[in-house]
Amino acid sequence: MRSAMQDSQKSVPSTGVDPFELWYAPNPRLRSKAAGEQAVAIAEGVTGVRSPDFNPDEQELFVALHTCAYRAARKPSGRRILMTERTAWARRWEIIRGYIVEQNIGLVYSMIGRLGARQLDEDDRLSEGMYALTRAVDRFNPWRGYKFSTYACNVIARALMRRGKQESNHRRMFPVQHDLSYERPVSSDDEGADLYVERLRRIMRHNLGDLTDLETEILAHRFPADQESRLTFQEIGNTIGLSKERVRQIQNIALTKLREVLDADPVLL
Repeated sequence: MRSAMQDSQKSVPSTGVDPFELWYAPNPRLRSKAAGEQAVAIAEGVTGVRSPDFNPDEQELFVALHTCAYRAARKPSGRRILMTERTAWARRWEIIRGYIVEQNIGLVYSMIGRLGARQLDEDDRLSEGMYALTRAVDRFNPWRGYKFSTYACNVIARALMRRGKQESNHRRMFPVQHDLSYERPVSSDDEGADLYVERLRRIMRHNLGDLTDLETEILAHRFPADQESRLTFQEIGNTIGLSKERVRQIQNIALTKLREVLDADPVLL
């Protein structure tokens, strides 16, 4: 799993509008020379250039964040701003943003502990909470006078509840349950076992079950020729970047597809 700092420093998508114009709240203070100097000082403090006892308060951090976004986006007519200068301000914005996220990760764990959102896997809850936290940092307006923790907890709570509701709706609409018979090894004593295996191999070889690449990969990890190399749901999830619950769901969907093709195979009827 990537670190929170890496998540918080995602590259900015290229659109017709400079994205930094969307990430600062207009305020006359942003245009002052003092605000720019303070933003530079805070960015340097975060990276360790300044004194180790550097400890800005919440308001100072967010004012610096908005100042960097403003200066990275502005296009004044009075003088030409070099791209390197705008890039430097954008980099300072990323640094301060990442620092704020790191300082407030505890809010994510706190809200997960309060709300639970048991419909979600632990990794999914953390991922959703972290995404909500970074979104809260981007949208927080420091000029309105309330604390960031109040705003962020509200954003995180709503995100977890919304994601939990989506997962519940998905499970209700696609109730694919784990069937142990899917994993029952075929015994050489079973009647028609050889024919069954041969038809299954044919289905897999020609992809008659219309499996996706991801479904095929998961089945290959779950049912390898060498049982010693079989991976758990968690191990597969770590490999392909999904939660173990989502891996289980994809496996069962793929097995259901294969079961339907086998049931309709005229040779096995």
